[in-house]
Amino acid sequence: MRKSFLILICFLLIFSGCSKIDSYDSGAVYLYGESHGNEKVLDKELEIWQKHYDLGYRHLFVELAYYHGELLNLWMQSNDDKILNELFEDWRGTAGYNEYSYNFYKSIKESCPETIFHGTDIGHQYETSGQRYLKYLEENGFEDSEKYEFTLKSIKQGEIYYRNNNRLYREKTMTENFIREFESLDGKSVVGFYGASHTDPKASAYGTKDVPCMAKRLYEKYGNSLHTKSLVHLA
Repeated sequence: MRKSFLILICFLLIFSGCSKIDSYDSGAVYLYGESHGNEKVLDKELEIWQKHYDLGYRHLFVELAYYHGELLNLWMQSNDDKILNELFEDWRGTAGYNEYSYNFYKSIKESCPETIFHGTDIGHQYETSGQRYLKYLEENGFEDSEKYEFTLKSIKQGEIYYRNNNRLYREKTMTENFIREFESLDGKSVVGFYGASHTDPKASAYGTKDVPCMAKRLYEKYGNSLHTKSLVHLA
């Protein structure tokens, strides 16, 4: 009986240690692997982000293009859903184009209004979202800004990727974009929601052996500051 009790206590201590969240200023990265557009996964991600947000976290990394993240940030400061609705029209035909994803963003705006999005994928929908954000920057005098530079860069990344669906290029570029955004935050910790094929540091992306995934590359740089967990079992 005593032995069983001690084993239980040890298990609880281990579990408690694994579930501990680093402080906002500790420079930690929490990556969660998802199935895109799944209701149960999105509900869990909302719960996870709320937990981090309540501890002071503000920077949320997502598997979207740079300009998608910036458009979401503009929408977070707006008084209506025009920007979000336009984005969702751009995403028509993708796994994230459904009511669950839409409600996920709406819930974040409602309960975590200081959230700052960082899109670190290559330039998906560069002919629609990308051009619309470029137009916004030009109309507001931001042609010489980093935002303009990064938007042009993201669009170019999309053009290169979609010429031949180069997965190795995409994974390498996603990693570079992630590092750029993360290291601009001066040691702030972040949370990231990405497809599960990008978030397992022990695996290659897309089920292949020759495409080291983003998390694997990030682990080589950040070591134990990187924490990963898959949520696909919820789907």
